[in-house]
Amino acid sequence: MTNSPLRLTRRKTPILFMLLLFPFLASAQKKITGQVTDAETNNPVFKAAVMIKGSQKGTYTDEKGQYTIDAPAGSTLLFTSMEYELSEIAVGNTTTINVSLKPKVSGLNEVVVIGYGTVKRKDLTGAIASIKAADIKTEGVSNIGRSLQGKLPGVSVESAGGDPGSGTRILIRGVGTLNNANPLYLVDGVQVANINNIAPGDIESMDVLKDASAAAIYGSRAANGVVLVTTRNGKAGKPAFNFRTNLGAQTLAKKYEVLNAEEWATVSNAAHDAGNGGAGLPRLDIAANPSSLGAGTDWQKAIYKTAPIQQYYLSASGGSDFSRYSVSGEYTDQRGIVDMTGYKRYGVRAKTESTKGIIKFGQTFLATREKWNQMSTGWGGQGGNAVGSAMKMIPVYQIYDANAIGGYSGPSGSVVNIPNPVAILHLEDVSYELTSFLANAYAEVAILPYLKYRFNLGYTTSFGTTDDYVRRHVAGDLFQQKTNDMSRVQERNQLVLLENTLNFNRDFGKHSIQALAGYSYQKTRYNYNRMAKTNLPDGIKELDAASGTATVGGNSAESVLLSTLGRVIYTYDNRYLLTASFRRDGSSRFAASNRYGNFPSVAVGWNIHNEHFWHVDPKIVSALKLRASYGILGNQEIGDYQYSAAIASNINYVLGATQQKWFGAIQTAYASPNIKWENTATTNLGVDVSFLKGALNASVDYFFKKTTDVLLNVPIPGSAGASTSPVVNAGTIQNKGIELGMNYTNHIGAFNYNIYGTISAVKNKVIELGTGTQQIFGGQPTHHGASSTLTEAGGEVTGFYLIKAEGIFQSQEEVNAYKDKNGKLIQPYAAPGDIKFLDANGDGIISSADRVHLGSPFPDFEYGIGFNVSAHHFDLNVYLQGVSGNKIYNGVRQDMEGMNLEYNYAKTTLQAWTPAHHTDMPRAVIDDPNLNSQTSSRFLESGSYLRMKTLQLGYTVPDFINAKLHTTSLRAYVSADNLFTITKYKGFNPDLGRTGTILDRGVDYGHVAYPLARVLSAGIQLSF
Repeated sequence: MTNSPLRLTRRKTPILFMLLLFPFLASAQKKITGQVTDAETNNPVFKAAVMIKGSQKGTYTDEKGQYTIDAPAGSTLLFTSMEYELSEIAVGNTTTINVSLKPKVSGLNEVVVIGYGTVKRKDLTGAIASIKAADIKTEGVSNIGRSLQGKLPGVSVESAGGDPGSGTRILIRGVGTLNNANPLYLVDGVQVANINNIAPGDIESMDVLKDASAAAIYGSRAANGVVLVTTRNGKAGKPAFNFRTNLGAQTLAKKYEVLNAEEWATVSNAAHDAGNGGAGLPRLDIAANPSSLGAGTDWQKAIYKTAPIQQYYLSASGGSDFSRYSVSGEYTDQRGIVDMTGYKRYGVRAKTESTKGIIKFGQTFLATREKWNQMSTGWGGQGGNAVGSAMKMIPVYQIYDANAIGGYSGPSGSVVNIPNPVAILHLEDVSYELTSFLANAYAEVAILPYLKYRFNLGYTTSFGTTDDYVRRHVAGDLFQQKTNDMSRVQERNQLVLLENTLNFNRDFGKHSIQALAGYSYQKTRYNYNRMAKTNLPDGIKELDAASGTATVGGNSAESVLLSTLGRVIYTYDNRYLLTASFRRDGSSRFAASNRYGNFPSVAVGWNIHNEHFWHVDPKIVSALKLRASYGILGNQEIGDYQYSAAIASNINYVLGATQQKWFGAIQTAYASPNIKWENTATTNLGVDVSFLKGALNASVDYFFKKTTDVLLNVPIPGSAGASTSPVVNAGTIQNKGIELGMNYTNHIGAFNYNIYGTISAVKNKVIELGTGTQQIFGGQPTHHGASSTLTEAGGEVTGFYLIKAEGIFQSQEEVNAYKDKNGKLIQPYAAPGDIKFLDANGDGIISSADRVHLGSPFPDFEYGIGFNVSAHHFDLNVYLQGVSGNKIYNGVRQDMEGMNLEYNYAKTTLQAWTPAHHTDMPRAVIDDPNLNSQTSSRFLESGSYLRMKTLQLGYTVPDFINAKLHTTSLRAYVSADNLFTITKYKGFNPDLGRTGTILDRGVDYGHVAYPLARVLSAGIQLSF
């Protein structure tokens, strides 16, 4: 039955059905046209992707934002662009679909604060590094500066110390001055001395202006960079509350190993026996029988404690379309790992904004009260303070002496004057209280939709009081005080800021213009008073109660800064960018003839990815921008009245046969009427690139800074009669470097991860200094050491300048062979076991003339790397930070390995050279005839390190639990800070790169520095 009609019909029916249906299927494909625009600006979006959902078919918009695509009826179109949120539109009966895409609030559309305004990152032409609230919300730190360390390229952040409440030092793109190198700090537009007392929870964003294009709008104060802090504001909606708490324990991160009593006596006896050319010097009585002494007193154990830290933060925010508010309060209590030290801070903040018609007004108010319980300076002893004394105090002595006034023992006899560290902490109370206020109010009038006038009034004040109360005591023969004494120092700083600005912001087709013009008036005033009295009654800390001698003193200073400023930001077609700014400052810190300075800048940018010829797949390169800028910045951070002469009165003298007393005055400083601004010219070249549809972002910047007219003191002969050298513009310093920042975010299923990193390299060089031959020495590391750094033309700022140690003489033959060209011994007092020093100038004598350049305190590069991962409500945050290539002069080792003074020594001295035991530790000899302990490269070490800054594990509860608890979010975490450090440095902390002035950078005064603490903590973050 092969010819059956029925079988034939069944076989052919599907084919016939498809042929009949084909015209209808073809007619279901619709040609869709439309335009894609920016929802905020209404400008066309170029190269937006238009895709049919569930297929690979798609197209891109042209320069007018227009597109054409054939899509089946009932399908869905996806509209995407790297800078915008995804939009999905169903294909209905219409053939025209216009879409407005909402810009993303991240990546290239992230808003960056630039000073007197904001700009989207895609339109940015300057070098600005930013950190947002989301980047610091998991940090369990009390100081916001620590959250920046290693996270922003070109921004060097160092610990100011490990003591409770200690701040940070920020250095932006190297050192271009020998004066104050700190950046300009502004909180909501108002200048502050630092940002150490700002609660991390109050921060909305921090933007660091690094190049002239970004910073020139601040003119004379911007040469060292600018740090802009924006505090949180409320959002429209019902009230939202946030609560955070962090509880932790702090322990000593690293203990300096010293000798116990028996070990000390053994080394001390060996050192005395080797003295006097080997004939020996009398041993100390307290070291007569080492084996009977045992371990003795562990002075470091006596002062170091496990210390708690607790932090609490509560905020409330909310508002409507016309009014917003944000208020917060915080409390921090940090005990110190050194006994009797600690820090407390109370803070409140309120920020509001309201709009009524064409008028918008707002205010910011911050108030903090801080109190530090500090260590004293050590009663003038060579211990430095309790930390240094605990290392140096001879372990033979006991802590307490019930028969002594005050109850503490102390050194006696011929030992060095090292005070009892426990007595220092308990017999002297040093407290510092600081109350600070910041108030800022503004009113903004929208004259036209694109033209706004803004009036801003800011005020800051801080009042600090230092009380130093010393109880009467007898702590050994060397430290005795018969009366209770007290001093009080009070300081007050005030700043008034008045600003008027006019802002223009308008788009003309493909053209976008932002323009700013303004006037600024700023006045600062400083007051200082000191009072001291002796012989107070026991237990009464009131100056009026004293019956002894009284001393008083005080001074004040004020300055004014008048400024006009302007800026234009122009963008064409989201492709070509131009920024030009200008500021003219007038400062009372200079004489009338040099009072004003001009600070211009210009920058250009090119968004190559928006060009018509750009056809690179966004999956490979999503965005590419080139930047270039040049500008001039200034620095006026010198003391007030430097241009005028200084006269000291109350200089009494006697004259004549009757020896009558006369009152007189002397000139203490010469006038410097010709001084003017330090000027820093900066060139910056940058590239911003985004890969993988914005998942991977990178920025690279190269900069060159040249500072001219550096202000410095020029030496004058003593016969000139003034005690202070005059200040002149007599130096040129250059810095150049490269910076790289990268960030990669992605996910694998429910596993989300983010990897980020930065690396920066800066080199500085002194081009000119003074008369050309002037040398500036600094960095005296110990009580008995010479300077260790040198700044001079042709070298680096504060480069290490030291006699070079070349090892140990292992035999008398080696000593005898070390001769000059005339056959004379170069080190005539040396013996086997002593240090061999380089006779660098070949004169046959080891002296300060043999010092050579031996490295820099500035690292070759700094870096930071971190990653955040989250999955199934758990999150892990890891951050490592480090530096490489810098040197540190270890003043602690110079003190503790000298074996030439009568105090305790480092544990390493047990390895001192002996005829039977040849080591790299010189021999123990108390009179040190070869000067083994002198300032030399023996104590210069690598400062490179890698530190685990933060390791944090958190858990965020699921939404159903939040629903039951009536909370928005709840997260708990455990954290470890400063968990470990990988370094060859032998001191307490390689991060302590600068204590004191810039000329002391890289010199570790570890005998007075507060050690670093390791912190283990747990916390809760709650929103409701």
